[in-house]
Amino acid sequence: MKVDKRLVASTGALALLLASQGAAALDAIEVGEWKIDFSGNINGFASDVKCDSPASGAIIGGGLACGSLSGGDYNDNNIRTGLLPSWLGFHAEKTDGDNKYGVMIGFQPGIDGGNQNAITGAPLDGGLGLNSENLRQVYLEWSGNWGGIRIGRDLGLFGSDAILSDMTLLGVGTVSDLTRGGGNTSLGRIGVGYVYADWKGQIQYSSPKFGGFQFNVAVVDPWGLVDLSGQSLNAADFNQEGSTYGLEGKAAFSFGDPKNFNGKIWVSAITQQIKSAGGFGNEDALGYDVGAKVGLAGFEAVAYYYQGEGLGTTGFLFDAVDQGGNKRDSDGFYVQATFKLPGIGTKIGVSAGESNLDLGAADLPGSALVSKNESVVLGIYHPLTSFLNLVAEYTQTKATAHSGAEAKETAIAIGAILFY
Repeated sequence: MKVDKRLVASTGALALLLASQGAAALDAIEVGEWKIDFSGNINGFASDVKCDSPASGAIIGGGLACGSLSGGDYNDNNIRTGLLPSWLGFHAEKTDGDNKYGVMIGFQPGIDGGNQNAITGAPLDGGLGLNSENLRQVYLEWSGNWGGIRIGRDLGLFGSDAILSDMTLLGVGTVSDLTRGGGNTSLGRIGVGYVYADWKGQIQYSSPKFGGFQFNVAVVDPWGLVDLSGQSLNAADFNQEGSTYGLEGKAAFSFGDPKNFNGKIWVSAITQQIKSAGGFGNEDALGYDVGAKVGLAGFEAVAYYYQGEGLGTTGFLFDAVDQGGNKRDSDGFYVQATFKLPGIGTKIGVSAGESNLDLGAADLPGSALVSKNESVVLGIYHPLTSFLNLVAEYTQTKATAHSGAEAKETAIAIGAILFY
């Protein structure tokens, strides 16, 4: 039975990886008027992480190099899931006249249970422990010559092409204090080059394709502030109202032949009002980005940049305002180059990037708030078969506070990822 490529494409980030690796999902099954498809991956890595904390017990609030918040050096080993969670996607599709209708449910389990908040507890597993699980995609959709509508939980638009172009989707990347205990995923380059697109409740419209051009817009479930650093306004103190929606949009132009010169250029934006029901003023969070990816004869390069006011860093609205409720500016970038060796197909890649967070009006110059998270990644991705990849990565991450304190992380990960 022939694979229905439209069904494979519906699995979002996983589908792009399937296409890039030449892997196929399970054959579509016809049940009455519906076509049903299953696809996914399983991945696992042995990671060896060395963490150098700041001197004299200093901390870096919001730092992503492990040791930023621990107050001491440590080493950690894990058998863990990488940046891309293990995945089982169910998709059903039906055609009625000129329109298509579908549903998607994605289930993402992790390997290592660990401690889901490693900052406040020991990261080691224990007897009778359970692994983590997640449902990242749950949506319905319909489409026709007029475009398409998607309602449910899916990847956000802002920053989506940044993470989908990140080579560490096949590996681990940065581990951090946040994921040192394992759990569902690592960070990859999240927070060290781009803000996480995340999985959001939304109503999204996708335009028809005009040649290589397409645009998307979405009304998104409102999000609240997150004080990851301990140096930001606590969300409970801010008493944020939920009487608003987020808005996201993206425009992209794809060109060329996948077997020859090809590429993609995109821009996206995000905005949401941060309303206070307390004694703080209202703020408008705003972010935008621009990126490009080009490929030729086994070589591929990616360049990406973002900037925001009240956007935050690492995740949307993470440490976005100071303790006085004032917006903080942020920006970041990453560049990446990969080359697929002729014949054997092994992909060798290198990437470098950083995310910066400025002080707000109420922040002190010597604040322990993170100023910069940066990393360099070297990766080797070898296709043992069309569906099984062996992976080896070396990642160096550094976090720097506005006080000048520094933490450094060195991570080595070796493992495999299998697509089905």
